[in-house]
Amino acid sequence: MASDAQIYCDCMVRIRHRINVVQTIMSGGIKIGHADQTAELIFVQFRKTLEEIAFATLSANKEKYAEVHANFSKHWRAKDMLAVMDSVNPNFYPVPLQAPIQTAPGHKHFEPLTDGFVARDDFVHLYNCSSEALHTRNPYKEGDPTINIKYTVQEWIARFQRLLSWHYATLLNGDVWVVNIPCEGDVHVYPATPTLGLPQTTISS
Repeated sequence: MASDAQIYCDCMVRIRHRINVVQTIMSGGIKIGHADQTAELIFVQFRKTLEEIAFATLSANKEKYAEVHANFSKHWRAKDMLAVMDSVNPNFYPVPLQAPIQTAPGHKHFEPLTDGFVARDDFVHLYNCSSEALHTRNPYKEGDPTINIKYTVQEWIARFQRLLSWHYATLLNGDVWVVNIPCEGDVHVYPATPTLGLPQTTISS
């Protein structure tokens, strides 16, 4: 049986892979040949990335994960999804961190990032946009068919990377981890001690 940390890491690896797929599409490495279908492939990756983020802190708790996942199948709006997550684990959303600062031999300190990442409001906006992009538009619907995605695809990629590259995670059982997702290689999880009052974090190695 995989450890809780390994299960969480596997979730983060899937997220990295999905973001890499979007990057490959944007660089021309994957060519669909049709703009609408290209957009659909991009936004299905974004939507599943958001779902992975939402469920990640439950991934080590099989029973609760199954319960919440079944409940979520009844909801199709991001706000409903986040409300369900908040009711189970109010601290489910990752806290993005700046790169570590060594404060003493074997001790590293992290300050939270304050902007430039996928915040919760961004989560709702992108999830709803992704859902809209994946549904066939009613040809009789009036109005502009353009979907306002708020940022460019490349900006969304950068914001996901800033959210998750170094982040602070609180699991359902109360464990707190600092997580590092490098561009390549293994994802790392470090048991952490949060600073009271703020999501500043210290780890010892």
